[in-house]
Amino acid sequence: MVRTEPADWTDPTGRRSGPAARLADLSVRLQALRDLEEIESQHRSFTRAVADRRFGELAGYFTDDAVADMRSHRPVKGRAAIERHFEGMAAAPVAGAGYILSSPAIEVDGDRASGEWSWLRLYSDVQQGPGTVRLWGRWEEGRYHCEYRRTAAGWRFASMHFRVVLPDRDPEFQDDNTTVEGAEQ
Repeated sequence: MVRTEPADWTDPTGRRSGPAARLADLSVRLQALRDLEEIESQHRSFTRAVADRRFGELAGYFTDDAVADMRSHRPVKGRAAIERHFEGMAAAPVAGAGYILSSPAIEVDGDRASGEWSWLRLYSDVQQGPGTVRLWGRWEEGRYHCEYRRTAAGWRFASMHFRVVLPDRDPEFQDDNTTVEGAEQ
């Protein structure tokens, strides 16, 4: 038995349309799914590079005019400033930590997208005065709020706002240009 598509099809809004309109609709939906997967893959790769301490690669995940606002560091704008930011992180890396990135909520709108992620860092080594102490079970949960932009090289961060929210919330900056003392990266 040969199955054929009906001449008319009802789309999710209840409009009837023919096979060409259905194909166009499916093409748009497929592209949205591809975009979503590429954004998620890009963000996971960024987090893996952070976990592996490959700080020299991180600026490449951002657009040339991106803004990164991460924890106790001042917001920085532009890929060169973001690269310097990550070089500073390499100078004082957190040892004995693992990362879990989860719960992406991403909305794609053409060549732009926005997203929120949960981040979990599990530690074993904690800086105590001049030395390091091994403490099992230490953890932090953070939130990424990101804007993404499609570029010729693929999806990149156009902005990244990151704060730790649990068990202790990162303090927000004050207008006096001071930074938080003792803040970990």
